[in-house]
Amino acid sequence: MIELSAKEAGRALGAQELAAPVSRVTIDSRQVRDGDLFLALAGENFDGHDFLEDAFRSGAAGAVVSSARFSDLSARGLAADRLYPVEDTVRALGALAGEVRRKSGARVIGITGSVGKTTTKDLIAGMAARRGAVVATSGNYNNEIGVPLTLFELTDQTRTLVVEMGMRGLGEIAELSEVVRPHVGVVTGVAPVHLEILGSLEAVARAKTELLHSLAPGGKAVVPQGSALIEAALEGLDREVVRFAFEEGAPGPADVRGRLLEASGSRAKLEVEWPKGKATVEVEWATPARLRNAVAAAAAVWAAGMPLEEVLGGLAEVGFSGSRGQEIEAGGILVLDDSYNANPIAVEAALEHLIARARELGGRSVAVLGDMLELGPSAPDYHRMTGEGAASLGVELLVAVGPLAEHLLAGYRRKAPAGAGVHVPNPTDAAEEVARIVRPGDVVLVKASRGLRLERVVERLIARNVQTPNGVATRG
Repeated sequence: MIELSAKEAGRALGAQELAAPVSRVTIDSRQVRDGDLFLALAGENFDGHDFLEDAFRSGAAGAVVSSARFSDLSARGLAADRLYPVEDTVRALGALAGEVRRKSGARVIGITGSVGKTTTKDLIAGMAARRGAVVATSGNYNNEIGVPLTLFELTDQTRTLVVEMGMRGLGEIAELSEVVRPHVGVVTGVAPVHLEILGSLEAVARAKTELLHSLAPGGKAVVPQGSALIEAALEGLDREVVRFAFEEGAPGPADVRGRLLEASGSRAKLEVEWPKGKATVEVEWATPARLRNAVAAAAAVWAAGMPLEEVLGGLAEVGFSGSRGQEIEAGGILVLDDSYNANPIAVEAALEHLIARARELGGRSVAVLGDMLELGPSAPDYHRMTGEGAASLGVELLVAVGPLAEHLLAGYRRKAPAGAGVHVPNPTDAAEEVARIVRPGDVVLVKASRGLRLERVVERLIARNVQTPNGVATRG
């Protein structure tokens, strides 16, 4: 972490100068080291204020606490001069992180979108790593707590900061952007997600593009070419806009365009063209969704001023976040593990890849699809349409998991009455059912919203089909 002076940290907290500089901030009392600043957060199942004594015993130099708890803490015998009361400890976390960001000389790229934001983050980080040290969001650290924790990883050597931002409502990305202050903002796309809260795709687009309206002076916005929803939400934006497109067909010109030159199995050769430049790269993945994300990532690093001809090769060196399109060979079965999350657009793309891989390998196409959450009142219709789409594409066996997935199966049977389909109420039973019915040669897609935790299906298939000394499956 870039050290904050006692005065800088006090300024961030809206207080007087702290007793000591801050070189490390932690929210977990079990991870406190000598000299740390402990910040007490209160969650649904825990309250950091209950662990202040533990933090100080472990060497904390001070603690940021809620002013509403201050008198109670004093009564517990905690030294008042080591406590820094604030109105909202979550906002204080962001304020401290914002001060670290202010001191950093890193180029900052912020990413959001309904689809592909984590993969795009991974791809940007892979390319940026060719130009120096990179800090990027890990796991699901894309909210009001995870984003500040990511910024605390900045050091004086960091050249690029890549921050993923999620949201559930209007105003949330704008608040995160105040902390991050990106130089480049990427919106990967808009899809039917969060409709239970936001009500319409237009509102989703407005929420996502808050990132672009919050860019640092001189910042650049990166968006997909041809998205009417995003273009409408850009009205009034006073920043330069860079548009990207994968393959031909997107209406209007694109600043950065990608083309698939050839594909074989899980390998692909991608050509990327930008103003005054063109280059190709061979990668170990060929899913259309990842290739499109790669073009979005290329547009982002180009907008950030990196020479694409030098960094594009970094796409071949990316380590992707788990359960987002990995291919796993398990005892003669090819599992397409895309179980981390789902929405109708992402499921359609994943099904297209499933069919392509099954045809290429000559195996049966099996789709294990679970509930897609947060779709609002139209959720049954979205699931029926997704099921119909699966049938139209030629999915040979559909396993529908969860209450809403009944509509998915109904749509599938409507278009493919002779197709094999089964509904399973819960993920635990689904794992056993899928393990029972798959056979060698099958290509199995596993995809659902995060709430269903369908990675259990993947884990069961690996456990059933792979017998190796260390239990490790092959991942592509």
